[in-house]
Amino acid sequence: MRKLRIYFPDLEEHFRRRSPASRVAFGGLLGFAVTAPFSISLAQFCVFTALVAWLASMTKAAPLLTQKFPLWMPWFFFALFTLASAFHVPDSLKSLMKTRELTQIMIFYLTMNVIRYDWEALWLVKVLLVATSVAAFYALGVSLVGTLSLANRASGFFSIYMTFGGFLLVVSLLAFSYLLVPTRERKSIWVYVLAILILSALMTTLSRSAWIGLVVGTVVVAVASRRKKAGLCLALAVVLAIFMAPHSIRQRVKRMMNPRDNTAVERINMWQSGIKMFMDKKLLGFGPGQIKDNYAHYANLDATPKSPSHLHNNIVHLAAERGVFALGAWIWVWIGYFVLVIQRIRDTRDAPFETRFRMIGGLAVAAGFLSAGMFEYNFGDSEVVMLMFMAIALPFIGRTNEAHSG
Repeated sequence: MRKLRIYFPDLEEHFRRRSPASRVAFGGLLGFAVTAPFSISLAQFCVFTALVAWLASMTKAAPLLTQKFPLWMPWFFFALFTLASAFHVPDSLKSLMKTRELTQIMIFYLTMNVIRYDWEALWLVKVLLVATSVAAFYALGVSLVGTLSLANRASGFFSIYMTFGGFLLVVSLLAFSYLLVPTRERKSIWVYVLAILILSALMTTLSRSAWIGLVVGTVVVAVASRRKKAGLCLALAVVLAIFMAPHSIRQRVKRMMNPRDNTAVERINMWQSGIKMFMDKKLLGFGPGQIKDNYAHYANLDATPKSPSHLHNNIVHLAAERGVFALGAWIWVWIGYFVLVIQRIRDTRDAPFETRFRMIGGLAVAAGFLSAGMFEYNFGDSEVVMLMFMAIALPFIGRTNEAHSG
């Protein structure tokens, strides 16, 4: 406890101010940050515990009306039209089971209402960095033992490399935000070490969509933090690392520039078929989880695979699966998000480091996630989406007057 007081000056007083339910909710979020890189089951348990505790904490002292719910309207309409899409299809039970993913949106509101201070947000991210670095170290170790190739990519403790890459993308952008946002105080050296470790693991996933998201998100951090020179140096360091990387990584980067690459051709075929599906059922789509069962009727003759579960693009997939109304609400969410957060960043130019960090970090994660989602249906990847919702909530957390540096 003595060491904890060094890092948390008002730790005991801080928790004394919270209700028992609020303490459990805060602990659930910390538990999510610890377990998310290793087990989705444990992560979901922690989030569920935090959600129940947060709802239980809404007493007379902190009623529902005092909670923050930005962007509730577009999210409401997105959920409404998603449910409408699920109900209108023949196999509605299957689609309704798929709509359980809508509950992940609550992580967005859970985080911004449970995390009260800037220093809490900073330490939540630092806990996430430490936990993710363990998973990254494991993935790098496995890659060094075996031969890194398209058939043998790093996936960490996840079932597939794409999920691991998307997860590392979010954490990397939070780390870069911490490192690039200026402050007069010296930053924790160990964060630099963990950032390098996590970035190295991201490269071994060979997930090009995550790499693109990383580039876009890093540019956002550099511009928003007014550290363009530092961002340029970071970009040059990444380029140098690629040239020094193993042959499989260099080849993967080289193939990104080739429009005849098999993966690129497959994605283009999927997008074309997805657009055909959307044009056939514009209003409510084919229903959540129904792409695989209906894709073959719209696939190009030379398309492979013939029955993919998703269409490798958030916009195309949501359009074909849920129709124009759900897609419109989803786009409304992100336009509203960027407008709100950019305005907050402008209003907090002279704010402390902790405030600027969480503002810019949330914006960078949103930009990186959406950029990666142009080439991957990452909005359907629960492990990534849960973490993304926690990260993009950071600009909206509560009281900022009592910030404590970590």
